[in-house]
Amino acid sequence: MKKSFNTSRPSLESVLDRARSYIKAKNFKRAVEELERHKFHSVDYYLLLAEAYEALGDSEKAESYFEEARFLDTELRSKELLEKGITLALMKNYRAAEKELLESAKLNPFNGEVYKELYRLYRETSNHKKMVEALKNLMTVEPHSPFPYLELGRYYYVRRRYSKAVDVLKQGAEITGDAAVYFQLGKVFAEWGKTEEAVEALKQACMLDYKNLEYRHKLAEVLVNSEDYDRALEVILNTLNLYPDSPYVLQNAAALYDLIGNEELAEHYYRKAIACSEGFVAEESKKLLAEFFIEKGRYDQAEEILREIVETTENVWVLLDAFTELALIFVDQGRLSDLIEVGMKILESEELSEEEFCELAEVVADAFFEEKRYKEALELYSTILSTTTEQKVADRVKERIEEIKEITSLEEMI
Repeated sequence: MKKSFNTSRPSLESVLDRARSYIKAKNFKRAVEELERHKFHSVDYYLLLAEAYEALGDSEKAESYFEEARFLDTELRSKELLEKGITLALMKNYRAAEKELLESAKLNPFNGEVYKELYRLYRETSNHKKMVEALKNLMTVEPHSPFPYLELGRYYYVRRRYSKAVDVLKQGAEITGDAAVYFQLGKVFAEWGKTEEAVEALKQACMLDYKNLEYRHKLAEVLVNSEDYDRALEVILNTLNLYPDSPYVLQNAAALYDLIGNEELAEHYYRKAIACSEGFVAEESKKLLAEFFIEKGRYDQAEEILREIVETTENVWVLLDAFTELALIFVDQGRLSDLIEVGMKILESEELSEEEFCELAEVVADAFFEEKRYKEALELYSTILSTTTEQKVADRVKERIEEIKEITSLEEMI
């Protein structure tokens, strides 16, 4: 093994100490040789080199190293101020943080991180004017970074200043060629009602990041909103080539086939979405298929799916949602006894919150009432009244209880 591989690099301090001893002995040439042999990125290193070269009479090199020292010293002080500003901002001492960050920017106006931190500070303090100024400064310092274009574009977008948002994002798209910038530009165009421009921007985003599901979904959504179902379906089917087992893409394909009137393929893709998913996603796919059947008047098939969800789901929200759909079918068909049967089983669940229990119990109690099963209705209304904390619910239930008492008292008189 070569000797050089076994020799460790000397420390900065040891090199500086040797160079200082040579300078003290007025051996400036040896001092320069010692320093130039070992390169360090240090203010003291550059200053010592400058001193040695100046003593040798090489003013050009001396000035060069003096400049290196000044530049590095400024950079380090700027970095120190930046870190201090970040710390102060985290402590929510925004005024002091701003002072440190502005001083950092003054020392080193080409450090993009300073403007990012200033932007975050001004955003936190809702100083919109300075926030915009910080982003524009960042564009100047880091013109190829997508960040300032995206943030400023979003700022104008949420305030519905679409023209300004488009100008910023167009500039960013041209300079950075970034997919996220094109995507944001497409969203602005879509919200502005400029469909074709939105489509072009979103297509560009998809080309740059062709596997991004969010971009593809937005492109299809814009096309659907403009009733261009054929092109939307083309986007979704192309996406299915990339993600053949994605339940959400399959759901979108089903919905689009439904929109163009192909019920057979719509049902096929809904069922495929169910087969390719599990848990909550599978339940969501089942519910979409049930809603499809309801829309087509195929109530028996919808009921079968909804009953399955009610019996198997462990998610209370899914349970209540499915029951609501079932209740609408039962009421429409005059099958209140079925509504009561399913509802009473659900009310046994310990997972229901008090609010959810009362909401469901009121539906079932109303069904008892309509069926003239006043005793069961009264028992359930009384339970609701002793459980609910909602005044409106309590008022409704009290009215029902009074109504039942009047009806039953009249029946007794007869």
